[in-house]
Parts: sequence; C-alpha cells; structure tokens
Amino acid sequence: RQEESVELPPFGEYATGIFYLDKIHHLASEETFSKIAEECDLKVLCWRTVPTSSAGIGEVARNSEPFMRQVFVVAKKKFNEDELKRQVFFLRKRATHTIPKPGVRFYICSLSLTTIVYKGQFTSDQLWKYFNDLKNPSYDTYLALVHTRFSTNTFPSWERAHPLRVLAHNGEINTLRGNVNLMKAREGVMKSSYIKDLKKLYPVVEPNLSDSGSLDCVLEFLTMAGERNLPEAVMTMVPEAWQNDKTMPQDKRDFYHWSACAMEPWDGPALLTFTDGRYVGAILDRNGLRPSRFYVMKDNIMVMASEVGVFDTDPANVQLKSRLKPGRMLLVDTKEKTMIQDIELKRKIAQSRPHSDWLKQERITMKDLRDATCVTPVVESKPDLIISNGEIKL
Repeated sequence: RQEESVELPPFGEYATGIFYLDKIHHLASEETFSKIAEECDLKVLCWRTVPTSSAGIGEVARNSEPFMRQVFVVAKKKFNEDELKRQVFFLRKRATHTIPKPGVRFYICSLSLTTIVYKGQFTSDQLWKYFNDLKNPSYDTYLALVHTRFSTNTFPSWERAHPLRVLAHNGEINTLRGNVNLMKAREGVMKSSYIKDLKKLYPVVEPNLSDSGSLDCVLEFLTMAGERNLPEAVMTMVPEAWQNDKTMPQDKRDFYHWSACAMEPWDGPALLTFTDGRYVGAILDRNGLRPSRFYVMKDNIMVMASEVGVFDTDPANVQLKSRLKPGRMLLVDTKEKTMIQDIELKRKIAQSRPHSDWLKQERITMKDLRDATCVTPVVESKPDLIISNGEIKL
C-alpha cells in the first residue's frame, strides 16, 4: 500500500511470488508474463522490487545475484479458491515454459495464494539479513519451512536453493532418471478433469533441475492437475515397503498397489518436508537412511528437524518427543488445527476411494494377457477307417 499505492484484496483472493530476473530484460519479461496472465483470466495487480541487502553474502553469490521482483496477481472473473489455485499454477507453468530464452534470466521461486518462498545462494543466517521484508515487525506467519542445501548432484545456484515450490529435500533421489523418463512417457496419455489443455503444461519436469526440483515439479502437478491432496500425492510418490509387509491392513496395501500402477516410487535415501499453505509435513522414504526428529510443545508449536537441539525450549514445555521411522509421515493440518499421526492419516487416505474394487475390476496381469492371446488349435476329427471283407468303409 505504501510503496505502490495499491490495496490488496483479502487473503486467499490474490497470488504473489518472487521472481529471479535480470535488469536488462526484466521489463520485457514482466510484460510477457502479464499477457499470459490475461489469457488465463488473471490480471497483474502490481510489481514491486524486493528490498535486499547483499553486503553479507559471499562473492560468488553476489556475482550471480538476480534482480528480484515480486508480483501480485488477481482474478479477472469469479473463481472459487481451488479454481484460482489451479489458474495460478497454469499461469506459472506456461510462463516458465514460454519466457526463458538464452541470455534472459527468468525463474519463479513460487506463485501461490498461501506461501512465499524466500531463498538464495547463502546460509540460513544470511537469509534474515538479506531479505529486508523478514525484518519487518508486522511480518507474520503460522508456518515455516527452512532448509540449507549442500549441493551434491548438481552445481549450486540461486535457482536450485531450497525450499522449492512445495517441498524441501534432504538426501538424493537415486531412481531419478527412470522417474523423469516415465513421467515424460505418461504425457501422451494423461488427462485432467480440471485442466483442459494439459499439453501447455508439458514437460511436467522442467529442464535443468536437480533431483529435488524434478520431484517438486511432479508433486505440484499431481495436486493441481488431479484429485489428490498434498498428503495423498506424497504417499503416492514415496510409498512404504508394502509388498512383503504381512501386517499391513488390506485397504492400505491395496492403495499402495493401485498407486504403483500409476506411479513408480521416487526412492532415496531422502527426507522430504512439504507444504501448500494448509498442510505442512514430512516423510521419510522406505530406506530410512536420513534422520528426522520432532518435538510437540505444550504452547501449540511443533518443530521437526534433521537433528535434535535445533530449537531451544524448556524441557518442561515438551509434550511429545519422537522421530520419523522409514516410510512414515508426519502432518499438521493448519485449517483443522490438528496434528495427524501416520496410522490415522494413511487409513483415511486408503479408505477414501474403493481401491480394492478398482484392482479387482481393472487390473490386468501378464497371465490375463497370455490367456487372452493364446488360442487353442482346432484339430479336425478324422473319420474312422474300417476294413471288412476286403472293402474299405468310412
């Protein structure tokens, strides 16, 4: 209001996000983005330059520092909340595929109704000094996802810093090549009842991303283009070791079996933390080789981290202290204001649809294919040959 003389609509009726641009081409990029927004029945309300202080960051980071702009987007026509979320997602994907060109820097950290991603090529301590917005006393939030990434499989950059759009990830995705190739193969047969022209969102996995970035693209796509909410999409992509678990309830086993027909597992070792503004949670993959500890406080705060000692609190204030086990999920629903344990959460998801019936009705096994194509040869019956009194009788 003070900087741009613009009055924002109520929370939930506009989207905002921070863009990485370059000073030479940013006006052209912003103009193209505004045109794409109009095609999506959205309108750019205003842009602002994100106030930053680069004095405390490293020389390498400063040499590649982007020009940061924050956009505010509103709807041109009436949408409900879910429809507006999908339109904003559609806008971001189209802009990401359309605007970047050789020599033109364009990266959207996030574009959302509920979350803003602040990140960069610096340490967690430097983050608070770099973004002046975070030092504003009026800045408030009910959740935070923080991760310091040490690049292992790719070269570090501002764009590859965490958090991404819906997740932050500690570990590696060792099945990445197969996951990305199979996702590309599905693009020819996928359909959505929410997004008519899915082809404008392809490729689902954007180019030149890390393993975390690829995982983030698919997770966001499943929630926006399909009917899965965020916990179910995470459960689909990062399943438990269900095949040989004889103690697992049948409805839960059938969910994993059904999901395996649609999506192969993204296997780590990995600890994933995720949020869409409503849900915030974490899951440890089935290998269980990454640490994850969490505290629940008596003053209604939950803290999850890779190690203990991250958050200082009086031991008398700790109500619950535990850790994530292989394949288990920890989830907080900020809308319902409750923490949901793994067993209850996955039971509800497993029972949300008739997965057992779908498996019985729709599953086709290799035996079914063999039985359908194997034709038993028909042998013509030959008449008996009888010789009697020198005569041949048929």
